Amino acid sequence: MLGIEAARPDADADRARRLVQQGAILPLAEILPRVQAVQAGTLIELELHYEREHDAYVYEMEVLDADGRLWEVELDATTGELIEVEPDDD
Repeated sequence: MLGIEAARPDADADRARRLVQQGAILPLAEILPRVQAVQAGTLIELELHYEREHDAYVYEMEVLDADGRLWEVELDATTGELIEVEPDDD
């Protein structure tokens, strides 16, 4: 039952809200300008997840640039620091 609930968008939003309130991650209002500074374009998708590789919560975003190219941008959700930006060729 827990696995099904964790996959619900409402559960993801509740988890993100709770982490922001606890000061564990930055709110989107602070993250989105940083994304635009790194890769201008339209935000297509946003995910928040914990990555063991970085031992941190990570905002992973897909951004569509003015030329129609899709980019993947990853930021540390706690510090807002850039982890990676690369073309999303998937």
